[in-house]
Amino acid sequence: MQRPQRDIATADLIESMLPGLLVLICSAGLAWLLAWVWVWVHALRRSPDWSGPLLMVCGHQLVEGQPSPDYRARLAAAADRLAADPALELLLLGGGEPSEAGAGRDWLVAHRDVDPSRIALEEESVDSLENLYLARALIADRSNPGLLSSRYHLGRLAVLARQAGLEVCLLPAEPRPVVDAAQIRRTAMEAIYLIWFLCGRFWARLARRPRLLAQLGE
Repeated sequence: MQRPQRDIATADLIESMLPGLLVLICSAGLAWLLAWVWVWVHALRRSPDWSGPLLMVCGHQLVEGQPSPDYRARLAAAADRLAADPALELLLLGGGEPSEAGAGRDWLVAHRDVDPSRIALEEESVDSLENLYLARALIADRSNPGLLSSRYHLGRLAVLARQAGLEVCLLPAEPRPVVDAAQIRRTAMEAIYLIWFLCGRFWARLARRPRLLAQLGE
């Protein structure tokens, strides 16, 4: 499976969003509610028992070049797993300038004394879907990889990982679910992103728009 082209033009971006908007209007918000339930189902699940050779960690937008609070929580959870399993290796995901993956590695080395030789980087991706496509190319020979992110992100990751052809164990950064205003806001946005992706992909297939399909990961 080839890496998708992700530099979405403005016209294509608008076209990919319109089907989701139409579905939201025609369903009187029911589609969003169903997507929100999907996101919460994954957010509230117990952390599965997992052991494997490689743990991938999703990046997050940096704040003044440094890991955000959400990203630091993911990195801290990954560091705890590294400490518990001397054979475990990390693959940090996320591009940008500076790259999210590079900033994550620097934080782990500086704040958790992690050996940098245990950390690999994927620094070219610009979003969660491209994270997974590029990670797939890097871990072709690894079995049972883990994918760690914030709980609110796991529902969308489940869909995107399937799109990218990745079989992974989804792992939450937080030890237990938290239901508060911040989580409600984040999960609500994740539901919108999920509808945008699914409806945009459906429309691109139906209308036979190969360029848009490529930008959405096919």
